[in-house]
Amino acid sequence: MSTTRSNSNDNDTTTPATPENNKSLNTSTTNNSSTAPATGIEFEPPLACVRRILKNALPSSTNVGKDASSAFCRACGIFCIYLTACANDVAREHKRQTITANDVLAAVQELDFDEFTPQLKSFLETYRTAEKSKRDAKAAAKASNAEEQPPVKKRKVSKEEDSKEEDPKE
Repeated sequence: MSTTRSNSNDNDTTTPATPENNKSLNTSTTNNSSTAPATGIEFEPPLACVRRILKNALPSSTNVGKDASSAFCRACGIFCIYLTACANDVAREHKRQTITANDVLAAVQELDFDEFTPQLKSFLETYRTAEKSKRDAKAAAKASNAEEQPPVKKRKVSKEEDSKEEDPKE
């Protein structure tokens, strides 16, 4: 669960992060006459990406309306911000500034999405293996290029020869 800290120096209390307690996450006010977007921290993934995910996740006979796609985009953004805040809390509990993959996994478990943990761990293992093989292939290619090309010996060039190479009029 995400928490917020009070700003007073002498009283360091922790309260749950809720819309009432954490005004920095959404500082918009309800105004029926305005359609301006809310200010504060907002994130919405691109609509095309969300539609692609929906298309791949749902049966081919299922159609998703334009307003439903927009709602999914908004929900994705809110979930990403919430998961990021929770992962940040996990990192700070371990006295770190950088969020790691293990922090995200811990945040997923903390948010009671335990059924996704095995899939995420499998993906993470596959990703790390693919990245390692890319690094190894790049290092092997660099090593083979270094072996194939013998080092070029530099020849000392006198000033006269150097000027002839620059101005070949002869």
